[in-house]
Amino acid sequence: GKEEPLDLSALKGLNATGSLRIGSLKVQNIKSSNVRIDLKAKDGRLDLNPVSANLYQGTLNGNATVNAAGTPAVATRQNLNGVNIAPLLKDAVNFENLEGKGNVALDVTTQGVTVGAMKKALNGTASLNLADGAYRGINIAETIRNAKAALGAIKGKPQPQTQAANTAQKTDFSELKASFQIRNGVAHNEDLSMKSPLMRLTGAGDIDIGNDAINYLAKATVVATSKGQGGAEVDQMKGVTVPVKLTGPLGAPRYEIDYSALATEAAKQQVEKKAGELLQRKLPGLFGK
Repeated sequence: GKEEPLDLSALKGLNATGSLRIGSLKVQNIKSSNVRIDLKAKDGRLDLNPVSANLYQGTLNGNATVNAAGTPAVATRQNLNGVNIAPLLKDAVNFENLEGKGNVALDVTTQGVTVGAMKKALNGTASLNLADGAYRGINIAETIRNAKAALGAIKGKPQPQTQAANTAQKTDFSELKASFQIRNGVAHNEDLSMKSPLMRLTGAGDIDIGNDAINYLAKATVVATSKGQGGAEVDQMKGVTVPVKLTGPLGAPRYEIDYSALATEAAKQQVEKKAGELLQRKLPGLFGK
């Protein structure tokens, strides 16, 4: 169906200055309470500064400007602290794959006559800093175990294997940090850092908000073994980096392991290990010991 254009005509004739105190408020399905807003409206421009609220077990502080003269335009700068990210993302953008608690910073501008057009015209920056959460859709530790088994079984050139998102699977993390540069509805990230007792994950890629798609390459490195979370297979993978590609729609991306890169990496590590052992044996002899 065709999107309804945004109707901001009510703003055009509004001249007002004041403060709002709202017990509970729901905007675009985002639920908040203890909302406090100081506002100024003049000549089709609405300034909300400051804006504060309690939401999703945390707080929001920031400001926003809405300009209804000409093409509707919005600018907002918000800091969310201590929020529970899963219900927030579900309500805001119907995204259910990320859970955790922490801080989100947003500084964005956009314009357009519909919400869809606004998504495609989004520009600015965003950052995430979450603790004790999970990414749903893939269990990377299990994927690494399967990769190890597959490597053993593969003869000749390995083929990439693709799997669909499975929300019953999840990858737990103790810490997740990422920042995004947003241009024309595409959020680009290069500094993902995800940590868990079992592994470290880095990544880079694009989240296309305007077209609801993801194109991302994550690199998982096994750092330790936790008993019962992979045992011997994962132990043999210690230090090996496993490349995982995510592509497709945001809500249900596909995962693909680059087995050829993994095989090269594993072989390289074996060579380095053997060379190291050899050196250790030869070195004492070299110095006449």
